[in-house]
Amino acid sequence: MIKISITLLIILFAVPGICQRPLYISDEKGKDNYSTLLGNQNEYLIKLYYQKIGERDELINGRDYVPYYYRSKLKPLLFSDKKRTGSILLNGRRYDGLSLEYDTFLDQVIYADITKFISSGLFKIALNKDIVDNFNLYFDQDSMIFRYFKPVPGNNFNIPEGFYEVAYEGKSKFIIKHQSLAIEQAGLIEYFYSASYYIMVGDGFYRIKSSRDFIKLFEEKSAEIKKYLRISKVNIRNADKKQIAAVLKYYDSQLTSER
Repeated sequence: MIKISITLLIILFAVPGICQRPLYISDEKGKDNYSTLLGNQNEYLIKLYYQKIGERDELINGRDYVPYYYRSKLKPLLFSDKKRTGSILLNGRRYDGLSLEYDTFLDQVIYADITKFISSGLFKIALNKDIVDNFNLYFDQDSMIFRYFKPVPGNNFNIPEGFYEVAYEGKSKFIIKHQSLAIEQAGLIEYFYSASYYIMVGDGFYRIKSSRDFIKLFEEKSAEIKKYLRISKVNIRNADKKQIAAVLKYYDSQLTSER
């Protein structure tokens, strides 16, 4: 009976995967129906996995994740070709040594439990965003810290809501939006990756597109930052996140030294 139910679940969720196009809801009634559907999915998953693993796992809080990009050469998963481990903070409770992936097209954290199988298959879950305080991805050469940014009353929120990598956080802040753009080519959907840099040195985040944009943010300190970039031989357009973080750390040190 469980195998039949799982087969039906896979068929239901495989439909959007075949066409590789997300479902967009355009009215409030549709949003309500979609929310109800997600709630039912979550309840079903918990009951199903509870029967198989014998305990209610807090990580099983979301909906079944079906790879919709299986025919694509360019995948929307962040650095999917690199080995990594992950950790996550859910409702104040930390879990380490996890298999985590980040879908840059759907803006979803994907959890896969390599120790549990349903009908001889590894299951993956797109975690509910409202329970994720933050999550980390650890690669051989880099560590990435992600948080969900959303409007807060009284705060000047001027960026798209979603998960961002926190690349630097001092008096100034630097976050990165990892995203993919879906483009159809020869009848297939390919997911082209890009990263957008956002800097905060005062009120609100601003996207950086050029060295001029970057330098202007520092106002009265612009001349000093321009000099630092020249001495350090940093070209903002081609700079990596460590170089930009170093510039912001220098800027913060200048503010501190004035006090």
